[in-house]
Order: sequence, then C-alpha cells, then structure tokens
Amino acid sequence: MKSILKTKRLFAVVLALVMVSGLAGCSCSTSDNSNANSTQNASANASGTQNATATTPTTDGSKTLVVYFSWSGNVDKMANWVAEATGGKLVRVTPKTPYSTNYNETVDVAKKEQNDNARPEINVDLTAEQLSGYDTVYFGFPVWWSDIPQCMKTFLESYDFNGKTIIPFFSHEGTSSGGSALDSIESLAKGATVKKSDYLSIRGGKVADSKQEVVDWVAKVSK
Repeated sequence: MKSILKTKRLFAVVLALVMVSGLAGCSCSTSDNSNANSTQNASANASGTQNATATTPTTDGSKTLVVYFSWSGNVDKMANWVAEATGGKLVRVTPKTPYSTNYNETVDVAKKEQNDNARPEINVDLTAEQLSGYDTVYFGFPVWWSDIPQCMKTFLESYDFNGKTIIPFFSHEGTSSGGSALDSIESLAKGATVKKSDYLSIRGGKVADSKQEVVDWVAKVSK
C-alpha cells in the first residue's frame, strides 16, 4: 500500500511540473506575438508617415497656377506633373479654331500665324479676378518656330501679370534653349518676373519618360 501511495504522489508531482512548464510556454508565445504585432503596427505607421511626406506639395498650391497649351500631348503630360508636384491649379489654353492633327499642316499654319503676328482667339477657363489670386505661374508650351505659339501670346496679352512670377517649361524638337520664346514671354507679360534662367526644356520624344525630371525641377525652382 505504501508503495502505491508513493507512486501516486510521485505521479502527481510530475504532472504538476508538466502543467507549469506548459503554462510557461504559452505565456512566452503570447508575449512574442504581442511584440510582433507592435513591431508590425509601428512599421505600418512609419510607412504611412513616409507616404504622407512624399505626397506633400513642394509649394503653396493655393497660390500656384499651371497654365499651358499642348498640341501633341507632350506639354499636357509635363503640365499635369507640374500641377501634381506643386498642388497648383491646372488651366489649359486652346485655340477657338483647333489646329489640324496633321503635323505638316499645323507647322504651316503656325508659321503663317507667326509671319502675320496673329493673335488667335482662345478658350481658357480663367477670369482676370481668378488670376489675381495667384503669385506664381508655371507657363507651358511647345516651341514652334523658335518661339511660343501665337495663341499663347494671345493669352499673355489678355491678363495682368504685374507682380507675378512666371516659370517657363516647354517641349522642343531641337531648339532646347527655347529660341526667342523666353524673350517673348518677358515682353508680353508686363510687370512680371520671368525666371528665364530656370526654365525646363525637354525634347518631345523624351517627355514620356521624364516625370522624375519634372518633379526634381519643380523642387529646385520652388525653393
């Protein structure tokens, strides 16, 4: 009988030790999971902060206007990237009489307009009062015959740019400096400060792959 009691007591002690060991193992596992979740949450929060920082406009968007004319779509891409980087309002200028979609025909019309010093009528969703609320104007266009398109001359002569800062950007097919385009902007936008040395120039065939170049340029000129 004594032998049986001793055996039962020994069995009870062993069972108790096994239970304690099992509980300790569960407790450790729960702690590890909590730490892992905390680490994951902290990592997610840090990632969210980085994303928020990356999308913050680099300039005061409420005071920035991005106005442009685009024929082939290259300047349209550039203008949208500028607006995205600045948080500025995007305004497109279009001639009331659209240019042909045929390249050679458009080239001929553009040359005739330039020779005649024409001022084509335009459509633009911008009032004089609205423009007065902006300090900085990013001005986009394709270089045509080493100058800005005549419809953009119409635009510049239709508004008061006194006291504003104009930052040019354009696409080109060989005239990387813009030819006389920058001088035209300066002479027509009377009273404005034209940042002629800070322009952005991208060859038409390279525009599609130039988003980062545009974003970096905005960061540089907006300082």
